[in-house]
Amino acid sequence: MVFKMSEKERVRLIKEIDSLRKEIEGRLVPLERISPGTPATFISVGGGELGDLAITAAGRHFGGARGGIISVAFDKYHGFPAQDAADYTEVFDMMDGDQLEKMVKKYIPDPRAPHAIYLEVERIDTQRAYKLGMEDGYRIMSTPYGPLVCMDRHATKLMFEKLGLKMAPWAYANSESGVREAAGKFGLPVIVKPVMTSSGHGTSIVRTEKELNESYRHSVEHARGVGDEVIVEKYLPEVKEKGTEITQIVVRHFNTEGRIVSTCLPPIEHRRPGATYHESWLPSTISAEAASKCREGAMKIADFMGGIGIYAVEQFVVGDEVYNNEVANRPHDTGLVTRWMLNMDEGALQLVSTLGMPIDPSMVELSRHGAFGVAHVVLAPEGIKEGTTVQEFNLKGLHAGLPGGLKGDLWIFGKPTAYAGRRMGLAFSYAVSLDQARANAERIAHMAETQFVYKG
Repeated sequence: MVFKMSEKERVRLIKEIDSLRKEIEGRLVPLERISPGTPATFISVGGGELGDLAITAAGRHFGGARGGIISVAFDKYHGFPAQDAADYTEVFDMMDGDQLEKMVKKYIPDPRAPHAIYLEVERIDTQRAYKLGMEDGYRIMSTPYGPLVCMDRHATKLMFEKLGLKMAPWAYANSESGVREAAGKFGLPVIVKPVMTSSGHGTSIVRTEKELNESYRHSVEHARGVGDEVIVEKYLPEVKEKGTEITQIVVRHFNTEGRIVSTCLPPIEHRRPGATYHESWLPSTISAEAASKCREGAMKIADFMGGIGIYAVEQFVVGDEVYNNEVANRPHDTGLVTRWMLNMDEGALQLVSTLGMPIDPSMVELSRHGAFGVAHVVLAPEGIKEGTTVQEFNLKGLHAGLPGGLKGDLWIFGKPTAYAGRRMGLAFSYAVSLDQARANAERIAHMAETQFVYKG
């Protein structure tokens, strides 16, 4: 099960982070060499596109198992994106803690051996992951307690308060009446989201009284975990009217002197017409002062949480003001654009950092200069039922529909089934003009959406 904390337990956990961080970091050592004779093992608990990007990095950068890194991916269904890329795969319910522990120990019998365990998805037994890391000595990255804070929106808000970070006004509620009370305090519109969520699942932007009545039920039913708790946030219209959204990624890693340090990637700008990721781009268009505040807030969070690996902090930016929103202790969907725009993408950075290899600052620099690069989601159509089979993808139709060529790139994730609005791939384009790059990427994405043939 996903570990559910009481309010007192959340407060206690935040107070204990300093001592937990020292304990975990005291065990970490850099990986000084890789060898096929004594390989390191990298497990991705979850094999979606974010897991695939990390798993494939083992082969792209180091030659995979023959180079000294064995990759393993777990997921709950056959045909998941990383399944054909990993050296070994397992399909099981990752909410089953006994099975999760069994599979981890199958591939890493001795926790003293070089390894890293990347929690790519949230629907896992986080309490068992915590035990594997804190009691059994496994390298759960970024830290074993990271998911307990970063997946729990209430704990995240308490952390922000402790660190003195600016955020939108918020309230905690565990009933419909509690949601109505918070909405009455803030005024409509408000944002209602589950305490346990990711990638916008269960999140609603509530603009009317009718929508308010449905929002609590929707959040509870679509939560990543269990329970009846939600967070209600004041909607900031200035973000929609004259602001933007940023994902500031920080990677904690060993440097060449063997010390753990934090390095910021360039801020990634993105747009969400609703509650979920839709498009993102690099470089961002925010001011230098706002970018500095984004880095400052994200570094405070990453250094407080500790460990090694990626932290992705979602932030709202209005002019030079920055509001911290959420944090993930893993790579982020908005950061998938780094596949085309950085010297080393976020998946590779997660693999390298969590295994204990050194990272040079040049690895996180932009690889394209004088142009904007935009990634745009490719979605399954509305109206199809869950479990619909993906029968084929029409390449001829794609190119016929795009006179002059792609003017970019297309990444189809290879998911075997779909449901309404499921993310099936990413379109990418770049141009000197941001508007042109966005238009090109959107055009590729929408043309790609029409080329899938679904059955069932």
